[in-house]
Amino acid sequence: MIINYVTKNKYKIMLANKIFKNLDVKIEQVDLETPEIQSLDCEEVSKYSCKYACEKLNKPVLKNDSGLVINALNGFPGALAKYCEDTIKAEGFVKLLEGKDKSCYWIEVLSYCEKGQEPISFTSITKGTISDSVREGRGYDYDKIFIPENDTRTFSEMTEEEQASFFDDKAYLELYEYLKNKENK
Repeated sequence: MIINYVTKNKYKIMLANKIFKNLDVKIEQVDLETPEIQSLDCEEVSKYSCKYACEKLNKPVLKNDSGLVINALNGFPGALAKYCEDTIKAEGFVKLLEGKDKSCYWIEVLSYCEKGQEPISFTSITKGTISDSVREGRGYDYDKIFIPENDTRTFSEMTEEEQASFFDDKAYLELYEYLKNKENK
């Protein structure tokens, strides 16, 4: 089974390959710029971009949108995480959350679409907290402040493999089951 994954993010490809490693799935990376609507809702953003890519490429595609949902900020930044990472930065979120509930989660929405159909979505959630300070290490700004549940380190203090072990793979496995069932009909 081949999945055309529309993303420029090598980490998303690495994670998908890791999850599908023992399944009969081959990930084909497709480099296509897609429009991203402005919304806090990752599913809405993912579905819109997925449908666009499917129609543009005229083949089934997978598109992903993820975001950081901070409970004390009523779900902000959500799907606007990348924009906020570039503007507010990790330091800004640490400051915003001083004296507040630091619980949060990463949401990852995989949307799959075939020509002439509406996208279907699958969601994974990785729970955690925001650290009290920005911690140095590898990765993006959010990696320097996100501490996954059941650990004390931020993602930036982990190897890519360690970080990947914390991500909820539910959405990928549900997508696989969905595609397998379609294949067997």
